[in-house]
Order: sequence, then C-alpha cells, then structure tokens
Amino acid sequence: MNYRDYIKAILFDYDGTLINFDYTVSDYTRKALDELKDKDYILGLSSGRPCFLALKCFIDEFGEYPLDYIFGCNGAEMMNVRENRIDILYPVKAEDVVHIGKILDHPNITLGIYDGQTFLVNKEVSNPIIIEWMNKRNLTPVLFDYSKNTKDRSKILALSDPKDKDVVKPFLESADLGNCNGFFSSAICYEIAAKGISKAKSVEELAKVLDCDKKQIMTFGDMDNDLDMLKVSTGVAMGNSTKEVLDAIPLKTEAVDKKGIYEFLNKNGLI
Repeated sequence: MNYRDYIKAILFDYDGTLINFDYTVSDYTRKALDELKDKDYILGLSSGRPCFLALKCFIDEFGEYPLDYIFGCNGAEMMNVRENRIDILYPVKAEDVVHIGKILDHPNITLGIYDGQTFLVNKEVSNPIIIEWMNKRNLTPVLFDYSKNTKDRSKILALSDPKDKDVVKPFLESADLGNCNGFFSSAICYEIAAKGISKAKSVEELAKVLDCDKKQIMTFGDMDNDLDMLKVSTGVAMGNSTKEVLDAIPLKTEAVDKKGIYEFLNKNGLI
C-alpha cells in the first residue's frame, strides 16, 4: 500500500513507543522525528498522561518539536498545541469522583487525580514504588478529600504495588464504578475514566478535525490500552508490545530500543 499518499496524520503513544521504559530514547527514534519535521503530516501524541504533562515530558526529551495535537488521559482530553488550548471531551463527573473515592478506599491502593502539577491523593504516600512513579512524572502529591470533590475530572488513577496484585486486581475489577470503566495501563496503574473512553477516541476526534477516514491516521503503540486505537486506525504494533497487541495487530515494527518507529516509517516511504 502507498502509505505516503494515503496517510494524513500520525499519532504516537509515548511510553514504550517513543521512549523506553527506562526513560532512554533510541537514536533511531530521534532520527525518525527529525525526518518527519520535513513532511506534511499532522503529528501528535495519544497518551495516558494528561495533555499538559504529555507535552512537558515530550519537550523535556525532544525539544520544541512541531506537534499539532495531543490526546491525553487516553482520549478524554484534546490539546491543540499550536493554540495552547486543552478541552476535556469526556470527563469523569464530579459525583462519580465522590462515588469512586468511597468504594475504592483500600489499604493497598492510592487514588490520584491530575490537577495541574499537583497530584490529588486520598492518603499519605509511603510506598516507594508509587513515590518513584510520581517522581518520574514530576508530580507533587497533595492530600485531597474525595468526598468533597465538586469538579469534573479527566480520570482517576488507582495505584498499587505490583506485589499486591493478587489482592488488588480482583478488588478493582469487581468494583461497581458506576458511570465509569477501569483498565490496567501498567502493573502499577489502574485507570478509571468515563464509559466508552479509550485511545480510539483520539483517532475519532482527530478524524473529525481533519475530515478524513480513521484509517488515514497511522498510530503506533505497544500496551493493551493502545489496542483500541491501533484497531480503528492504520495501527502499527511495536516489537516490544504485549502479546495481546502483537496477536491482534498485523502491522508491526521493531522494538522501541531498536529501530522502532523509524523502521516502519522508512521501509514504507513515509520518511
């Protein structure tokens, strides 16, 4: 297929796609992004992070790269980077935050909500795994009474030590989340968002903006929370993807710490 003439936009997942999980970047990834600067694609990120944090992490690593859009919180938020405008498209309603704060009050779980550079937590954080997770995202934990929440939020995170998964996983997956759904985006993080939210929303919203078919948007991802996005678009699975992603997505490229996205873009004439 002639992807060069068909593809209008390219969306990248961040962790495990543009950047390795040890927070290093392959020279091939940098080369791919450098060469994309000279092309006419619309370029963006689709991240589990909120838009502001995804942009900060990206700039810290890649500099003032000409991104067009960021879809944060797995598609619940959209940022027009050039206009510096963020819209919450699919919020967790204020009353649902209160409900979830009550039913997920568990000794092995820390709840967190992004609120600018602060991270609103329901208890003091002492677990070193969770502290490290927050430090890597430059987040400052602030104690917050979820029962008094009055604002709609992009999502809620339930964080736990992976060693507690035999207790935490069944508890979370059996919880009545009301108007929300939950899924694990990593061994540490269970994400709670409005029903129907997945990274596929990133593709749907961008296709509306560009007035194009969803298959004219190419996406790269590696984790199970990328799967819906990869399916509705022209999705490419990283070589380091989970087994579920590798089994479901026919288009594949090398791992993030090898030639990664560069291998597919170069081989198919996109750069």
